[in-house]
Amino acid sequence: MSAKITILFFILICLEIGLLLVILPWLQVPSWSENYFLMLAADKLHWLWFANAMKSGYVRGAVTGLGLVNIMIGVWEIVNFKKTVAAFQVQLERELNPRKTEAASLSDNRPVQPAAGEQREARRID
Repeated sequence: MSAKITILFFILICLEIGLLLVILPWLQVPSWSENYFLMLAADKLHWLWFANAMKSGYVRGAVTGLGLVNIMIGVWEIVNFKKTVAAFQVQLERELNPRKTEAASLSDNRPVQPAAGEQREARRID
């Protein structure tokens, strides 16, 4: 149950951040080019070029692209919800019970030793 809720919150966060990153750079009310904190940071760091670069349409497009990537991740998680929950539960079980899964996941790489009767016959042949 906790795996489902965790994945559900992850999906909601991806979609919400994606929508904000797609919409906010292009809104007129909180203008992207009149950002007080950006101007303050650029003034304190003496990076006026940084403020000019952040105002450009290229940066707006890049931020919008990141938003679209977030939305795509959210949609992908919705489509593969059952797989993601199953993988998350397996990973959680491995973290909670490391001894059970470590022994089961180790392969036996010892050389094959013949049975006792086969060893005697091999010695007689030589």
